[in-house]
Amino acid sequence: MASVPSTASPLVFRSAAAPWLTGFLVALGAAVAVLGLAGGPASAVASVLVGAALGQLGWWLYWRPRVVVEDGGVRIVNPLHTVVVPWRALVDVRTRFTLTLVTPQGAWSCFALPSGGASAALRGSPGDLRGTHPSARPDGTLRPGDLLGTRGGAAADLIRRRWQSMVEDGTLDVFADRDADDDAVRTELHPVPALVLLVLAGLAAAGLLAG
Repeated sequence: MASVPSTASPLVFRSAAAPWLTGFLVALGAAVAVLGLAGGPASAVASVLVGAALGQLGWWLYWRPRVVVEDGGVRIVNPLHTVVVPWRALVDVRTRFTLTLVTPQGAWSCFALPSGGASAALRGSPGDLRGTHPSARPDGTLRPGDLLGTRGGAAADLIRRRWQSMVEDGTLDVFADRDADDDAVRTELHPVPALVLLVLAGLAAAGLLAG
């Protein structure tokens, strides 16, 4: 079995486009705010608020979403909620449309790591097939979302190997009596970022109308 990186330090996966999209919206927001300062007071305030809303949108939709592989399990941070999947609750890892962790309580999709699609398949190399975990290609074929050259494929492969490594070294006993609390998938809602965006957009609209 290939070596599995230690998760003593959590490993974070974001979309490959996250830095670019976040940076674009932040830069656009800064430009809007600066240009608006040349207008009247109401227009200037509205422009600053629009700029702040664009920066908030970039952080919320593109930088904040991530997948974190850590000792206790896998943490999925989506725009509106966070899901923590303990290792003992993990049943399967899927990549058909997006990286999805399957548990007895349901399936949990990762907003940050959609499947690579046809473009990823075209960029794939023979090593992507040979190096993937066997469970990613039970019939010998490989989905684009499982390619190691994609962020989602790399995350899926690490999760599969980490789970297998824990089973093999006895850290994770899948046949032991299970405690419901150990297997429980924990979810936490995060409405504040969306509310902040709505407030900024509302204030900006009010400022534009007042101007």
